[in-house]
Amino acid sequence: MKLKNLFIGALMALIAAPAMAQAPVADEIQKQATKLILSKDVDGLKDLEKEYKKSPTSLVSIAKAYLAAGEVDKALATAQKAEAFINENPKKVTAQDKCLTFIVLGNIASAKNEAGNAVTWYQQAMYADPQNPDGYRLYATATSKSDPRGALDAMEQLRQARPDYPVDLIAADIANGAGKPKEAIKYYSKVKLEDMQPYQISAFATNLYLTQKVEEAVKVAEYGQTVAPRNATLNRIAFWGNTDLKNWDKALANADKLFNHSDSVKISSDDYGRKINALRGAELYDEALAELNKLANDPMMPKADKLFALKQIAQTYSDKEDYVNAIPAYENYLAEAGLKASVTDIAALGQQYMYYAQQNPAKKAESLQKADEVFARLAAIPDAKEYAVYKRAQVANLIDGGKGKAKPFYDELIATPNCNPARLKEAYLYNISYYGNVMNDINAAMPYAEKLAEIDPENAVAKQVLSLKE
Repeated sequence: MKLKNLFIGALMALIAAPAMAQAPVADEIQKQATKLILSKDVDGLKDLEKEYKKSPTSLVSIAKAYLAAGEVDKALATAQKAEAFINENPKKVTAQDKCLTFIVLGNIASAKNEAGNAVTWYQQAMYADPQNPDGYRLYATATSKSDPRGALDAMEQLRQARPDYPVDLIAADIANGAGKPKEAIKYYSKVKLEDMQPYQISAFATNLYLTQKVEEAVKVAEYGQTVAPRNATLNRIAFWGNTDLKNWDKALANADKLFNHSDSVKISSDDYGRKINALRGAELYDEALAELNKLANDPMMPKADKLFALKQIAQTYSDKEDYVNAIPAYENYLAEAGLKASVTDIAALGQQYMYYAQQNPAKKAESLQKADEVFARLAAIPDAKEYAVYKRAQVANLIDGGKGKAKPFYDELIATPNCNPARLKEAYLYNISYYGNVMNDINAAMPYAEKLAEIDPENAVAKQVLSLKE
């Protein structure tokens, strides 16, 4: 009830009955009831209820005091007195009396885990006083999980009844709580950022990020940082988003905010992973390795996170083109991972040996032999066999410069059903070159040129060879 209305009501009461005392506002009654409850003054509470037995709004205030104190049954008994007065005196009560009574009955039902009853009371509050936003808001909140569409429809009804009320922000919060990111974004987008609380800016940025609107998420998060610089969610979204966008300097600056200047932050393995990616993206390899070694050597680190660190160490050395260290790092990771190592992980070790062979000619033969051993081991895994044979062919080709050592492997690819077209194309090209240049037998190369033309009709080599056909 508005203060102005209370003053008018009090003045009219004085005119009608000079001996009647002026009724205190609802908040004062609730405070008075709270004191009596805390002091366990049962008689005082009885007297208070008796004094205001004809004022549903005042009885609601007493019921709210009981509810706040955890005395749900007493809150219900008092609220039911307000309801009874409303039912018995329909012409003496206001829409506000009804609305407030239904709301407190809804809150009591909610406290008793009677969700259906709570929703019913809130709905009645909406109808009792369409101008009071609390009924709509509580109804929408109560139904946001079970009926998010209905909850948002209630907020649209409130918009019609109260165009002045900030419906969009409440609707956004409801959609966010219901796990409806697109709906949340729609409503948050209608509200100025400066009109939002930090938790709402965080929710807005998070929903944008979850729906892959990364640039928008970063903009919202960066605004949020100006009003809540120690908010962990905002710092995380700014950090993750800039990492995704490869804005390495911004990403690292926000990583520092998240790791070192956020309140109540719990750093996750994803946070560490993205920080490492940002350091590597910025070519700060030594800093990345320092961070990774801290993780790998932390005795409290879970096994999965330690494996992640060991793998990232190997990849970072590879990015740095330091294959002398990348090779043992990959071997160390594979040994620690055991059966958890993927086909890609094993193949990566073979690739390091190939890179090192190109980088260090003095170690070329030895490195390529090691690479072949890795891919031979990989070929024993059925799902990886085709790829392993393909890599063995490439290694063999590097060993002898295309003189025939790779031919058995490329022939095996050609005989492989549904072989990857790119690998098949490479196999055909190798055999064309082998027969045409090494064996000097263009007729033997012709069938491979024909096969190549079938999968790549515009291939220049195939056209050139086929043009020599007699």
